[in-house]
Amino acid sequence: MKKFIITALAIMATALSAEAHNNILGLFNVGGRIGIISSSEKIPMDGEAIKESITAEGTGWTGTVFARINIPKLPLYIQPELQYTNTTIDLPSIDDFIGEKVEVESHTYIDLPILIGAEIGLGSLASVRVNAGPVFAITSEKGFGDLVKDDFIAAYKDPVVSWTAGLGVKVLSFIAEVRYNGNFNGGEINFDDIEGSINTNRTSWNLSIGVVF
Repeated sequence: MKKFIITALAIMATALSAEAHNNILGLFNVGGRIGIISSSEKIPMDGEAIKESITAEGTGWTGTVFARINIPKLPLYIQPELQYTNTTIDLPSIDDFIGEKVEVESHTYIDLPILIGAEIGLGSLASVRVNAGPVFAITSEKGFGDLVKDDFIAAYKDPVVSWTAGLGVKVLSFIAEVRYNGNFNGGEINFDDIEGSINTNRTSWNLSIGVVF
């Protein structure tokens, strides 16, 4: 019984601390982040299995602006973002697939993540936060070095909706966050499409720092 009471009091204290921290933040905040990204893409060589695939690795940077709506009396928030990502990626063995050597010079994406998160205050000056949510693709652009097959470029599809999840800390007005960005599919090639359709399994890690007002 004593353990139950202590546990209940600890949960109540945590909830009250989180609520108080949300009240300190106010109802609405805006901010921005900039960071580095490490990405991986897989293009399956076989439409029936992803075991044999082309794996591309890349690094780049990402910049984000966001608005945050804090839910009164709860340690929860909703955070829509506008995110720009630029990565330089190599596809070292794609020539085995299409019959000519290809190097991907750069991928750029503009995405709209919409996150639901929780933030727990560690006093009035610091807090920890977790968040997750869908990422809606707005636009993308890819540079393919030495690639002249326009039909292949058209077949290279981006996910319309992906997902992200992150963990971060906030000290004063400064934030640091690490995120994992994932896909809802495992990658596939649709040969039934006249032009062909190639969906990659795109995943990435990014580490960013920023400020919130």
